[in-house]
Amino acid sequence: MASLALTQTQALLPTLRSSLRTWLAPAFGSAVLGWPGISRTLPSLGSLLELFPSIVLAVPKKKTSHSRKAMRSANKGLKDKQNITNCAGCGGVKLAHHICPNCYSSITRQWKAKLREEGLPGLS
Repeated sequence: MASLALTQTQALLPTLRSSLRTWLAPAFGSAVLGWPGISRTLPSLGSLLELFPSIVLAVPKKKTSHSRKAMRSANKGLKDKQNITNCAGCGGVKLAHHICPNCYSSITRQWKAKLREEGLPGLS
């Protein structure tokens, strides 16, 4: 069975070659098909650059130095806080709409002391 298929394909090879030449020669050129007697030419650099988008070629050539990074981030400094207020309970400085850290620490200290007096484990 395999020998029959092989002989049939060998008979079709000359017709396939001629049809391939007529269809592939205009599309790919003679260099792709590798016909003897025709010189192979390499594409020019300009035609290769047309294939790649410009973003693929736009890559950094060298590492950005520390001083250049510092210059780039120079305008990204700390900004002044405008929402600083005084605590109504203790008079300490706190951020608006936040818990006063002094009041919070005193409340937690009292709470932990009360739990220690009652002898409840779990808090150190």
